[in-house]
Amino acid sequence: TVPETIDGWRNVQADGENVLPAECFVACNQFFVPQGNAAAFEQRWAARESKLKECDGFVAFSMLRRDGQAKGHGTSPMTNDEPTYLSTTIWRDRKAFDDWREGNSFKAAHGQDKPPGAAGEAKNGEEKPQGPPPPQWSRPPVPVFYEGTLVISAADGA
Repeated sequence: TVPETIDGWRNVQADGENVLPAECFVACNQFFVPQGNAAAFEQRWAARESKLKECDGFVAFSMLRRDGQAKGHGTSPMTNDEPTYLSTTIWRDRKAFDDWREGNSFKAAHGQDKPPGAAGEAKNGEEKPQGPPPPQWSRPPVPVFYEGTLVISAADGA
């Protein structure tokens, strides 16, 4: 249960000894996309069919692009060792995420729902395997997970 918000902040009891209860679960993937692949990477995500809204416990999705143009306090130049994109899905709780992760929606979104032997047909009639398109990142995505605490949301979302 998410506590009420009073004067723009959460009405919670924090005793300084115990961590606050988790109010949501956030699953992230860090992507390392070279600048030359950025537009194609964004287009692939924009064109992707999503069934997330149909999943029980799904709250929100965001694709974040690192602001490499920022200047001033707290910024540092980007290096190739840093993720350039971060996808986030917010879920009601870890169980909702796990249910999605183990279900058919996840398999379909990640190209794992193809029946054995499913392949395209080459012009000469021979079977031609159709795999996923080549990756646009320089190294595999890195998953990171968080428990959300002190969640504040506008009534109509972000």
